[in-house]
Amino acid sequence: MDRRRCGAGWRQKLVVVVRLFVLTAALLAVGFPAFAAASVTIKTLLEEGEKYHQQPVSVIGEAADLRTVVGPRNLPFYTFRLRNADGSVTVMVQGKPELSNGDQVYVYGIFVKSRKAGRTTITNRIEATIVEQLHDRREPLVG
Repeated sequence: MDRRRCGAGWRQKLVVVVRLFVLTAALLAVGFPAFAAASVTIKTLLEEGEKYHQQPVSVIGEAADLRTVVGPRNLPFYTFRLRNADGSVTVMVQGKPELSNGDQVYVYGIFVKSRKAGRTTITNRIEATIVEQLHDRREPLVG
């Protein structure tokens, strides 16, 4: 067997492995912070909204003023106020609601402090991708 041919193949494999390692490290270093959402309170969003503008956030509160609407291209979406004792923000979600007024919910989405939309200005809104109802854990377990 020719040692030069074996050595050259080994070096090429090493170069590929090193490149993959560097690429993976770079993606891990840069990728995860981009997907990390700040877990904040409604009070924090209202007081420090500029800091969170166009950033992913996760918030817990009570759903109120639930409205279902048909949007552009006949796609259903719904809006509600996410509130607590400190204030409220508007939440907009595509789809049909699986919650009711008064439910405690977890919301994950992009926070918009202020943005022009035609003639109106949107303020303090979360464009949500996840809305989950939080169930009362004080209920007895059955079964």
